[in-house]
Amino acid sequence: MSAPAAAYTPPVDQPPPLAGEGLPYGGFWVRLAAHFVDGFIIGVGVFVIAFVLGFAATMLGSGGGEVVSTGISLGMVVMSQLYHAYFVSSAKMATPGKRLCGLFVTDLEGHRLSFGRALWRNVAALFSYLTLYIGFIMAAFTERKQALHDKIAGTLVHRQPGSSAAIVIVIVLLLFFGVAVIGILAAIAIPAYQDYTVRAKMSGVVTAMEAARTPIAEYAANKGQWPTTWEQVGVNPMGQVQESSRALVEDIRLEQNGTIVGYFKIQGKQGQIRMAPKQMGDKVDWTCTSSPEIRKYVPVRCRE
Repeated sequence: MSAPAAAYTPPVDQPPPLAGEGLPYGGFWVRLAAHFVDGFIIGVGVFVIAFVLGFAATMLGSGGGEVVSTGISLGMVVMSQLYHAYFVSSAKMATPGKRLCGLFVTDLEGHRLSFGRALWRNVAALFSYLTLYIGFIMAAFTERKQALHDKIAGTLVHRQPGSSAAIVIVIVLLLFFGVAVIGILAAIAIPAYQDYTVRAKMSGVVTAMEAARTPIAEYAANKGQWPTTWEQVGVNPMGQVQESSRALVEDIRLEQNGTIVGYFKIQGKQGQIRMAPKQMGDKVDWTCTSSPEIRKYVPVRCRE
């Protein structure tokens, strides 16, 4: 009589041809960790699509932003569906995230899924989203750790014997909270940096406007009247504005009584800076005021 065959023990990186009922199922937390890993990989692909579409949008001009937004949304949906269907129906029976966590997907009899079956399983996940994620949480409580889309598609998620995803789960959680913290800090820091950059540019523009005050006062002292054109003054502040600040300045005009008026458009808001001279005997005193819409971007001396 021949000796009984030894029990089959599959390698960690390869699922058995038939899962059978003896293999453990993948629980909620390990599946969540795998989901985050796969989400990161898909996110990289979507970023590439967004970069390409962003470049194309610059060629399209107006309306390009809508093309980018629509393209990113479609790209995310299509890439996610094809990504999961391809890998789950492959010889490994798992996405890279699932493989990292020692998971693989089969039908109820333990067989490998066809591409169509794997695609339907991922499409069925829509019902888990529509139930406010309760469909996903079902994997923590059902007998065979099936989420709602597993029940709809008739699939099981198994865990390789001897595999442990504890380290992966910890890393994913740390990354998740780390990204959240970075996102919060970025949401605070990026607008603050943008405001700082605009203020620096506006400071240079105000300095260019102030440089015209002395020749205006000298013209008034010599001619007995205020100049009305920059040609009379001999200097035009627009010519002194740096190229990097030109986008903020619509015009700088010399108006009645020697008043310098700068017209600006900053962050979609329009406003003015007015420098008005006031004769104080032999001396000319200047006041600088700004519109409320752009006041936070101008130097303190012009925030009256």
